[in-house]
Amino acid sequence: MKGKISMTMLRFFVLCAVVAGLSVAAGAVEIRGKHASEGLKCVDCHQVDKPVAAASVNVCLECHGGYEKVAELTKSLHGNPHDSHLGKMQCLKCHRIHRASEIVCLECHSDFDFKEK
Repeated sequence: MKGKISMTMLRFFVLCAVVAGLSVAAGAVEIRGKHASEGLKCVDCHQVDKPVAAASVNVCLECHGGYEKVAELTKSLHGNPHDSHLGKMQCLKCHRIHRASEIVCLECHSDFDFKEK
């Protein structure tokens, strides 16, 4: 038996691979938050039905009006996250469509009171 895989072990590995594949596929298609409530589909941002990579920041800016417009919308916040001392950041640094967003500013600026919309 040395060097051979039993049928039970082979079935186990195949089952694990199938479950892992289904988990990845299921997680990849879930759209969360406002984008989900607005009825957006994968193709709206990725330009394909079954994306394999993140959408371009240009797609975000096309819908949301560019960095300057977004900064104007959040200008009343203490420490405007869209007019950052770090410059124009990639939208996906903070905003996540397929999982909970993370506010990068809060890593250093714990006194900012940002809330995800």
